[in-house]
Amino acid sequence: MQSIKNEVIWVTGASSGIGQALAIHLSQLGNQVVISGRNAALLDQMAQDYSGMIPLAFDVVDPIQIARARETLHAQFSYIDRVILNAGTCEYLDIQAPDWTLFSRTFNVNLNGPVNCLEMALPLLKAAKAPHIVGVASLASIAPFPRAEAYGASKAAFDYLLESLRLDVKGLGIDVSVILPGFVDTPLTQKNDFEMPFQITATEAAMRMAEAIADRKQRFIFPKRLYWSIRLLHAVPGLWQRLMTPKTTVSTDDGATR
Repeated sequence: MQSIKNEVIWVTGASSGIGQALAIHLSQLGNQVVISGRNAALLDQMAQDYSGMIPLAFDVVDPIQIARARETLHAQFSYIDRVILNAGTCEYLDIQAPDWTLFSRTFNVNLNGPVNCLEMALPLLKAAKAPHIVGVASLASIAPFPRAEAYGASKAAFDYLLESLRLDVKGLGIDVSVILPGFVDTPLTQKNDFEMPFQITATEAAMRMAEAIADRKQRFIFPKRLYWSIRLLHAVPGLWQRLMTPKTTVSTDDGATR
């Protein structure tokens, strides 16, 4: 197994959850870690608590903030060894009272956000000796989940983007890894109102991801138990729908169900 050390690594979505745990782990291995997110105060506190962290606060979908962040990043670094595109969001669709605007919000963060960061990072990656792009997709993209139309579709699109990108940047000497985690205990998943099988902590997820990143695995899916459970259930015609559909049935005030 390879080790990650003495590198310049940019982690987006680093202010909480998986991104925060991964940034901490990478900094403790002896790397310079550029940490991005919208919460400037939290990023500044992380930089005070952990050596080697460089805060870069901005919104990945705000053009003005992106331009400022790009200028700061390129002024401070002549190269970046790895970029870990981790920033993401999740909004669920209530089909009884659908808010269709959540699709644009979700796709903006989960797909357009990484594209904006790739535009910023690519010139710096080209200047590195062994550049590496890492994208955090989701196991939710391999099978349909209730209410996850926007989230699952955005992560599936991001997955495809990365797989396609790998073909185009190979000639530039840039490796691309796609990571598909299952349920991880983060502030985002703590809002879920359903059972999350095989859930792991953000720290455990970060440890597993760091190993896969160090080995430059093209595709890393975890936990395997959840992955194979989904694949097997989804392979049986009609079974997945019968299992998943009841999850959306909840009581209303008038005693009906929906």
